[in-house]
Amino acid sequence: MDAVTTFSQMDHEDIVLIIKLLQEDGQVAMDAAQGKGKRPEGAETDQDLAFKLLLEELQDAETVAMDRRMARSIQQAIRADSDALVQLRDDERQAQNDRDFSIALSNGQVVPADAPPHDSPQALGDEDDFLDKLSCIYVTGIQNEEDADSGSDDEETATTDKKQQPESSAWAASRRPPPQARSRQRQQQKRNCEACGERKHFAELARAPCRHEYCRGCLSRLFEGATVDETLFPPRCCRQPIPLRQNLVFLDADVAQRFRRKAVEFSTPNRTYCHNRSCQAFVPPSRYAPDDGDERGRAVAACCAECGARTCTECKAAAHGGGDCPNDVQLQQVIQLARDQGWQRCQNCWGMVELNMGCNHMTCRCGFQFCYVCGSRWKTCQCEHWDEHRLLERAQQIDARDRDRDREDEDAAAAAAPREEAVLPVEAAAGQQHEEGLDARLERLMRPVEAAAAPREEVVLPVEAAARQQHEARIERLMRHLVANHECEHELWRGRRGPRACEECGDEMPLFIYECRQCHIMACRRCRYHRL
Repeated sequence: MDAVTTFSQMDHEDIVLIIKLLQEDGQVAMDAAQGKGKRPEGAETDQDLAFKLLLEELQDAETVAMDRRMARSIQQAIRADSDALVQLRDDERQAQNDRDFSIALSNGQVVPADAPPHDSPQALGDEDDFLDKLSCIYVTGIQNEEDADSGSDDEETATTDKKQQPESSAWAASRRPPPQARSRQRQQQKRNCEACGERKHFAELARAPCRHEYCRGCLSRLFEGATVDETLFPPRCCRQPIPLRQNLVFLDADVAQRFRRKAVEFSTPNRTYCHNRSCQAFVPPSRYAPDDGDERGRAVAACCAECGARTCTECKAAAHGGGDCPNDVQLQQVIQLARDQGWQRCQNCWGMVELNMGCNHMTCRCGFQFCYVCGSRWKTCQCEHWDEHRLLERAQQIDARDRDRDREDEDAAAAAAPREEAVLPVEAAAGQQHEEGLDARLERLMRPVEAAAAPREEVVLPVEAAARQQHEARIERLMRHLVANHECEHELWRGRRGPRACEECGDEMPLFIYECRQCHIMACRRCRYHRL
């Protein structure tokens, strides 16, 4: 048993007393060292610096001990009053439901359904699981693998010793039996991370709303990726956002701070960035102010916090001192290029979007959904959902991909199948040919010539026509399937062998890739769980 484990199992009063004694001994030794010899005023020796650092570390240790004492006190209070807290929360929820019910009756509206008075067992299990994690992190500490193994070997002995120890009546009255999920969790302390697959202590795994669990490193990469790539914002798993507040304990402070800043940026419509080419920092709406020289307050300037430059929020160029925004030549050139190429502009963030495949239902990286034909908010126009040429091109692409995969499967099956032995070996065939007479050999050789000279019967459907007809039938079937699933939720997936390129991020998967059974999009694991 190491010093950390021993320290975590000691009583708080004993820990505080040990730290106090060490502080007193260190102060006495420091005073004794300073009293010996003469030195210039303000000079500090290495010994003095060492004692000073020792006292600072002891002060920090005392602070940690007091915080752990407070955390354990809060933990005991939660365990003792959890039933009362749940009852109070249920009463408040029932009162809110009664109020909504009365308001709906007075307004002649449809009566809303009552919310369940109690939380589901799954939600209660998640709360207990999270409390156990906090207890391991801040109170008891996370044991390493060797301690966990040794602890499992002596589990029976420790349990017997624990039963023999006396228990206070107050704690016995407040202690409640853990749920079945917690008992199973206590029996198996280690779990697998959903991303990297490594086995981690359960207190080091964060649980997403879809109940997938990620270790600290993988969860940090998810949040860091969301600060760099807007298509990954907010960080999500199985199309459910992963909240930041419940996972702050698993993230570094700098990662959480960068994510909060990016959250403000990505949630701001019609964003403004500093016009200074060497800066180009995002300017939040809190730094918008009326531009100088505009008495009517029409022009708004954004003051950059990094370099102090002022940027017009309309034309995104340098603030022009009030009045209408001048014509931006570069912006007009981009807009004209978008018209020539058939691009569409998002009405929320004003970003340019190009449709390469799929229906006219567009989802911008900022999350705004609009029609690619007219640019209006989705389902507010009468435009067609599909363009016939893009639909045909997408169906042909999927059909060619499937035929290539079928050929690869046939080649692999043929290569793996054992070769059949010839009915007659070469020696037996040569001996039989030697035994045949001359007339028999001539008759056998003339059969192909006679067959070629005989008139051939016409085939009703040639091979090329039959293949063409099958191809057209497959294309038509794929087009109908794509139209029926143009708003796919990507709920059904199947695995495909690589190498294949992800149609979302473009990365090539050399061994394995996912394909949606409904819309046939191919996506890597990252895009399937965290982008789509």
